[in-house]
Amino acid sequence: DFSFRPDDVIIVTYPKSGTTWLQEIVPLILSGGDPASVETLPNWDRVPWLEEERACQLNLEDRPSPRMFTTHFRYDMMPPSFFKEKPKVIYVMRNPKDVFTSSFHYYGMTSFMVQPGLQSEFLQKFLDGTVMFGSWFDHVKGWLSAEDKCRIMYISYEEM
Repeated sequence: DFSFRPDDVIIVTYPKSGTTWLQEIVPLILSGGDPASVETLPNWDRVPWLEEERACQLNLEDRPSPRMFTTHFRYDMMPPSFFKEKPKVIYVMRNPKDVFTSSFHYYGMTSFMVQPGLQSEFLQKFLDGTVMFGSWFDHVKGWLSAEDKCRIMYISYEEM
């Protein structure tokens, strides 16, 4: 039963929307520009994924504040403590055409993802929301409709 803290910082993105880029930027900002953690820890240890089983092995409760996390969860998938503790969120959106294109190539080059098939077939799956993490449209709409918007910083990939 993981519990958030009010000063936690969560990077939230739909896949292929600038996640890794932000996993490099946020630790640098929180460390005042000191590159030590960025140079010595892999991003999945620095800014662990909430949805990964591996996060359970990192003793996240023992980490000093502010803690940093990453997720591709939709707003309605966030755990109860998220709504109670109200941590800070950086939500990155990206043009869906670019997300589709990046996803298509990513799926095609990785061995652990289902091969995308023809681009037209993958486009239909993307539009139907039958790709991993579901609909881009539902993901973005959910986070844009979130309560307590004052704790969410919305930014687009194109603005970064």
